[in-house]
Amino acid sequence: MFNPFNMTKDMKGMEKMVKPALEKFMKESGFVKKEELDRAVERIDALENKIAELERR
Repeated sequence: MFNPFNMTKDMKGMEKMVKPALEKFMKESGFVKKEELDRAVERIDALENKIAELERR
Protein backbone atom coordinates (compact mmCIF):
# COMPACT_ATOMS: atom_id res chain seq x y z
CA MET A 1 0.00 0.00 0.00
CA PHE A 2 1.29 3.47 -0.89
CA ASN A 3 2.08 5.73 2.02
CA PRO A 4 2.89 9.34 0.98
CA PHE A 5 4.54 10.05 4.32
CA ASN A 6 7.21 7.42 3.70
CA MET A 7 7.96 8.79 0.24
CA THR A 8 10.31 11.51 1.54
CA LYS A 9 12.21 9.01 3.63
CA ASP A 10 12.51 6.67 0.64
CA MET A 11 13.73 9.49 -1.62
CA LYS A 12 16.42 10.49 0.88
CA GLY A 13 17.57 6.88 1.04
CA MET A 14 17.74 6.69 -2.76
CA GLU A 15 19.71 9.95 -2.86
CA LYS A 16 22.25 8.54 -0.40
CA MET A 17 22.75 5.52 -2.66
CA VAL A 18 22.81 7.34 -5.99
CA LYS A 19 24.80 10.48 -5.11
CA PRO A 20 28.23 8.81 -4.64
CA ALA A 21 27.82 6.85 -7.86
CA LEU A 22 26.82 9.98 -9.75
CA GLU A 23 29.76 11.95 -8.36
CA LYS A 24 32.15 9.16 -9.34
CA PHE A 25 30.67 9.08 -12.85
CA MET A 26 30.97 12.86 -13.22
CA LYS A 27 34.64 12.79 -12.18
CA GLU A 28 35.58 9.85 -14.40
CA SER A 29 33.61 10.96 -17.44
CA GLY A 30 35.44 14.25 -17.83
CA PHE A 31 32.81 16.60 -16.46
CA VAL A 32 34.36 19.32 -14.31
CA LYS A 33 33.03 22.29 -12.43
CA LYS A 34 33.63 25.67 -14.05
CA GLU A 35 35.48 26.94 -10.95
CA GLU A 36 37.91 24.03 -11.08
CA LEU A 37 38.54 24.61 -14.77
CA ASP A 38 39.10 28.33 -14.23
CA ARG A 39 41.62 27.65 -11.44
CA ALA A 40 43.47 25.16 -13.64
CA VAL A 41 43.61 27.63 -16.56
CA GLU A 42 44.92 30.37 -14.25
CA ARG A 43 47.59 28.02 -12.90
CA ILE A 44 48.63 27.02 -16.42
CA ASP A 45 48.89 30.68 -17.43
CA ALA A 46 51.04 31.44 -14.40
CA LEU A 47 53.36 28.51 -15.14
CA GLU A 48 53.65 29.52 -18.81
CA ASN A 49 54.61 33.04 -17.72
CA LYS A 50 57.30 31.66 -15.38
CA ILE A 51 58.71 29.50 -18.16
CA ALA A 52 58.74 32.47 -20.55
CA GLU A 53 60.63 34.56 -17.96
CA LEU A 54 63.22 31.83 -17.49
CA GLU A 55 63.72 31.49 -21.24
CA ARG A 56 64.35 35.25 -21.57
CA ARG A 57 67.26 35.10 -19.11
